[in-house]
Amino acid sequence: MKKSILSLIALIFCLVAFTQDKVPDFGKIDKADLGIKDCHFEPGAEAMVLLDLGEVNFVYIADLGWQSEQRYRVRIIILKASGIHHAEIKLHYYSKNRTEEISGIHGVSFNLDANGNVEETKLEKQSIYNKPVDKEFDEVSFAIPNVRIGTVFEYKYIRTTKSFAFIPSWYFQQSIPVRYSAYNIFIPEYFQFKIQIIRRQPMEREKAKSSSPGSLFVMRDIPSLKEEPYSNGMKNYLQRVEFQLSKIESGSFYQEYRNTWPKIINDLLDDEDFGGALKKNLKGTSGLEEGLTGMSSVKDKVGGIYKYVQQNMQWDKTYSLYSEKGTREAWNKRSGSVTDINFILIKLLRDAGVDAKPLLVSTKEHGTINTLFPFLHQFNGVLAYVKDGEDIYVMNAADKYNPFDQVPYDVLRTNALIVDKEEGGLIGLRSGKKFAITVFLKAITDENGRFSGEALLSSSGYARNISMHRIKQGDIKEKQQNDNGFELKIDSLSLANEKDESMPLEQKIIFSSNMQVSGEYLFLPVSLFSGIGKNPFISEERVMDIDFDYPRTYVISGSYILSDQYTVNALPRNTKMILPDTSIVLSRIIQQTENIISFRVLIDFKSTGYSADSYPYIKEFYKKMHDILDERIVLKKK
Repeated sequence: MKKSILSLIALIFCLVAFTQDKVPDFGKIDKADLGIKDCHFEPGAEAMVLLDLGEVNFVYIADLGWQSEQRYRVRIIILKASGIHHAEIKLHYYSKNRTEEISGIHGVSFNLDANGNVEETKLEKQSIYNKPVDKEFDEVSFAIPNVRIGTVFEYKYIRTTKSFAFIPSWYFQQSIPVRYSAYNIFIPEYFQFKIQIIRRQPMEREKAKSSSPGSLFVMRDIPSLKEEPYSNGMKNYLQRVEFQLSKIESGSFYQEYRNTWPKIINDLLDDEDFGGALKKNLKGTSGLEEGLTGMSSVKDKVGGIYKYVQQNMQWDKTYSLYSEKGTREAWNKRSGSVTDINFILIKLLRDAGVDAKPLLVSTKEHGTINTLFPFLHQFNGVLAYVKDGEDIYVMNAADKYNPFDQVPYDVLRTNALIVDKEEGGLIGLRSGKKFAITVFLKAITDENGRFSGEALLSSSGYARNISMHRIKQGDIKEKQQNDNGFELKIDSLSLANEKDESMPLEQKIIFSSNMQVSGEYLFLPVSLFSGIGKNPFISEERVMDIDFDYPRTYVISGSYILSDQYTVNALPRNTKMILPDTSIVLSRIIQQTENIISFRVLIDFKSTGYSADSYPYIKEFYKKMHDILDERIVLKKK
């Protein structure tokens, strides 16, 4: 019945431009555009999108059914040498089961020659490459030829999706400014879509002036969106429009086509590279079996198996929603994607009698999950999930330094999907742990204007994980050598509790440095080795919410023993500063007893985040906080 009704409503929709704006044809260039030297609404930009056009039609093809046909066209001008890389194009598409295909690629660049004539260079077909990315996606790549400062180039292509349930999201905003962006959607009257609009500036929306019902969305002079410190993913804040098919209705025929989370769960569990991968037996785990001997509690088993997988698997730096290599091959090679590694973890936990489940996640860099839109592409990885009474373990064994009982920080405070037919569903990922750094410093000054001593750094909670990554990357000494404006010489660095995740990581640093000098005065720092760094909130405005991930505490204390050659000219005053809502507190106590100066600085971040509207208050607090941290002990030679 369904097939016959769709046959009755079968139509082929042609591309009909219904915008009232005068858009130049592909391959036709106005010399005025070639004369642009800067972006008029974002001066200093390295490049600017002059045109970003998209059109979506639904096409019915016999024996294939409905398809979504998307036509795209982009025109860009290069304003600085740093922007030339925008001419290197990479298009990802969902190639699994040939669900999507890309065709009709054309490209051309325009330059002015010495005589002021337009020079045109076309993209050749042999310069277009296609390669698989993973089991789901392929990539088409090409570089527009003859691109330099002042070049205007454009390209166009067609993406065909074998589904009538799909209209791609349209992103008006990009990493470079966009002068004009328009999205034309032609929808058969039988299809109904829900539309979600995310915007911060005016958007024009019109109905199609054609026989095909649809909508035109237009935005102009859209500033670029750049990464901002302590943000939870740039993708969440790009101005865009999103779509979801809700139903098809024609005469007596009616059916809802909205995807649901239970349907996604069932499809995944039936997929050979997801549910099937979890059923593969793994060989060569005798070392694990011996290690589990005598372990009866779920917590002990989870911790032991997690550590075993951590130690035996290497992450290949890729994310996926499916097993890329297959769990057997990944285990045999001891290497795989995040999903491969965590599938192995889940399988071994289940073999030990632990009820482990796959957990679909989206890292903060990938973007926040919209729980109202059940789309699989919102996720980019799989972790392991275990619930033991009141205890919940969210684990990523690809991370060598995160303990099993600590939610990985790159998914903290996000939503995730438990993939299980009986207990599956969305959950929020939260943690009671915090980021804590304690510094104790003891140093002496000498008559040559130098100070030297020992610092003991203790990192616990999320600070431990981050410190371990930095140490293993080999840059910890380099990061410590320039601290708070002082060039430090690190004579030695030793670690304690490196392998015991239940204990804070301790770093013992032997160091020396010259004091800062101005005329007859010498200066000593009070906040060495804290890792707080420079003030990140210096921009005048902010678009993204502030996300600190977890509560943070810094305690810096210690003492200086002064040489008899010096007298104290001035000490920073004791102070306390509190944000009006008491969510951030800073206090400093400093005192002198004979030739010893003792100090203690506490900074306590109780909140995990703030809205963008709160930015002026956070910016002002941070400015004052860093002014306090930059204050020096002032000495003078006798």
